[in-house]
Amino acid sequence: MYKFSFRIQHKNCSETGLSIKFPKHHITILDIQARDPKKKQYLYHIKGNAKDFDKIISYLQKSKTYRLTKEVERIKDTLVLLVVLYQQGYIQNTIQKYNGFFIDLHTVSEGYEYWHVGVIERETIEKMRKELKKVGKLDVLYIGKVDFTQHLLSPQQKNIFQYAYQQGYYELPRKTTIAKIASLLSLTPATVGEHLLKAENKLIHAMAKKI
Repeated sequence: MYKFSFRIQHKNCSETGLSIKFPKHHITILDIQARDPKKKQYLYHIKGNAKDFDKIISYLQKSKTYRLTKEVERIKDTLVLLVVLYQQGYIQNTIQKYNGFFIDLHTVSEGYEYWHVGVIERETIEKMRKELKKVGKLDVLYIGKVDFTQHLLSPQQKNIFQYAYQQGYYELPRKTTIAKIASLLSLTPATVGEHLLKAENKLIHAMAKKI
């Protein structure tokens, strides 16, 4: 799998406009799915000078593209808002068009949106990049292979799972057994079986969410 990280100054984007208006505030955005592809629901987690929070809320309430702005929480330098945004064109739609998936929350800072996207085929990154260049100033931050299992599995689970895979444990028919793997790794079959079961469970759940 591959990771595509980029930042973009999105033309006619309300979030970019908000960040340009309040450049010293860092916004982390949690996407709440909506049925209408032109309408998005978000939680904005805004960190910055609390003296500007009322100005930010007033700015959003006066905006024609924000249909709802509701304060959820305010603690010291943090403001959490629930918003409903309605505009033409979203970065998410382009990412989903090419079967990309989000591997981190997207953020907005100093007039740029920052995105980190996972893809199965490297070729789709170039298609996505060309389309994104049409909607704003695009800077590519990273393109390369990524091992998503390193975030899911413990070092021991990863080592045993990879060894089992290399030995043909997951081929049909299987070319080895848990007992043979355990003997080669100087572990007990119970230990190998437990680590494989936990690794399989984590990987299946992670992949099922992306289907």
